[in-house]
Amino acid sequence: MTWLLQHAHWLVDGLRSYAVPFVIVLGVVVLFHEFGHYVVAKLFGITVEVFSIGFGPRIAGFKRGGTDYRLSWVPLGGYVKLKGEMPDEGGAPPGRGDLLSRPRWQRFLVFVMGAVFNLITAFGVLTGLFMTGMEIDAYESQPPVVGEIDPNSPAEQAGIQVGDRILSFGGQAVSTWRELLPLVLLSPAQTKEVALDRGGKTITTRLTLEASRNDIGVPGFYPETGVMVAVVQPGWPAEKAGLKRGDRIVSIDGVAMTTPTRLVRTVQAAAGKPLAFTIERDGKTLETTIVPVESDGRGRVGFQPDYLKVVRSYPLVEAMTESARENLKSAGLIFLTFKKLLRHELSLRAFSGPIEIYRISGQAMQEGLTPFLQLIALVSLQLGIINLFPIPPLDGGHVFTILIEGAIRRELSAQLKERAMQAGLILLLVFMGTIIYFDITKSFFH
Repeated sequence: MTWLLQHAHWLVDGLRSYAVPFVIVLGVVVLFHEFGHYVVAKLFGITVEVFSIGFGPRIAGFKRGGTDYRLSWVPLGGYVKLKGEMPDEGGAPPGRGDLLSRPRWQRFLVFVMGAVFNLITAFGVLTGLFMTGMEIDAYESQPPVVGEIDPNSPAEQAGIQVGDRILSFGGQAVSTWRELLPLVLLSPAQTKEVALDRGGKTITTRLTLEASRNDIGVPGFYPETGVMVAVVQPGWPAEKAGLKRGDRIVSIDGVAMTTPTRLVRTVQAAAGKPLAFTIERDGKTLETTIVPVESDGRGRVGFQPDYLKVVRSYPLVEAMTESARENLKSAGLIFLTFKKLLRHELSLRAFSGPIEIYRISGQAMQEGLTPFLQLIALVSLQLGIINLFPIPPLDGGHVFTILIEGAIRRELSAQLKERAMQAGLILLLVFMGTIIYFDITKSFFH
C-alpha cells in the first residue's frame, strides 16, 4: 500500500499525459504495418477476413468485399486476419482466396510488406521533418571535445581532462559526438582504450565504464552542450518564475551552465535556497530568482532541461537523402545492439519495453510535435526491422519458411511448422516478459 501511495501521482499523471501519446505511437506504427499486409493481400486476391483497428471484442464496423472492417476495444494498434493462413487439419486443398492457394512469391510479398510499410513510414516521416525543419542536438555534429567531467567518475580515474579531444574509442576512430556516443552507451562495465588529443599530443588511456540501472555505459564525461528548457511542469517554481520552453539557461549564481548534468546537480544541492538564473530568450537576456523546493531530499524547480538545438531544413531531394542517412544510422545501431546482446556485452535491461515506450511517448509529446514524430519514425523503423527476424510467429519467420520451401522445392509439413511456431512463440514470450520485468524495475523500484 505504501508503494502504491508513493507512485499514485505517477499513475494519475500517466493516464492524463502519457496514455494518449502511447496509444497514438503504437496505433500509427502497427496500423501502417498491418495496412502493408492488407494492401498486398487484396492485390493478389487473397481474402482478408478482418481488418481491425484495435484488439479484443468488436465495438462497431462494417463488412465489404468479404472483409470485416472493425473497431475493437483495446486501442493498441490493430491486425489483419487472412483466410487460409494454416493448412486444413483434414488435409483438404486450399480454397479460393486462401493465402496458401497463392504461389510462394506472392505469400513472400504479403508477409514482408508489413515491415516494408514500417520502413516507408520511418523514411516518409523523417523526410517531411527535414523539409519543414527538424531540431537536432547542436553538439552531435561537433568534434568530441570533453566539456565536463564528473568527480570520481571513470573518466576522472582514467586521467581524462576537460578540453581533451577523443580521437578513438575501443580502437574505432571517431570525429563527432554522434559517432562516439553509441559506442560509449553500448559498452557498460567494459574497459576500452581511448586515444586523446591534448594540446597537440596524442595520449592513450584505458577507461572502465560504469553501468547505469538501464545497463548502458556511463563514462562520466560530457560534451559542452549548453542548456535549454524542454518542458515546464505546471505549478512548480520554474513556471511561477516565468520560464518557457526554448529558454536557454546561461548561468546560475554566475556559474555557466554548460550541460544539463551541471544544472541538475546545482539545483538538487540548493533546496530552499534562492538561485539567480540568467536566461536568454529571443536574443534578450533576462534575470530571475527561483527557489528550488525539496523533493525526496533534493531540490527541484520543475522543468526538464535539454541540450541546445539547431534546426535543419532541406529541399525535397536533400531531405530524402538526409532521411535515408538517419534511418540507416538508426538501423545500424539496432543491429549493433543485438550483436552486443548475443556477445553478452549487453543485457536485456538495456532494451525498452512497453512501459518505457509509454513514458518516452509522453515525454516526447510534451516536448513538441517534432520530437513526437521522430519517436514514431524510430519505433516504426525498429518494428519493421525486428519483425523481419527469422523467428516464428514474426513475419520474418514466415518469410524464412517460404525461402526454405523454395530452396527444397516442396512444402514443409504442417506439424513441423506448428512446432516451429510454438517454439518461436515461447521464445518471444520469454523475451518480452523479461523486458517488461526490467521495465517495471527501472520505472518503479530504483
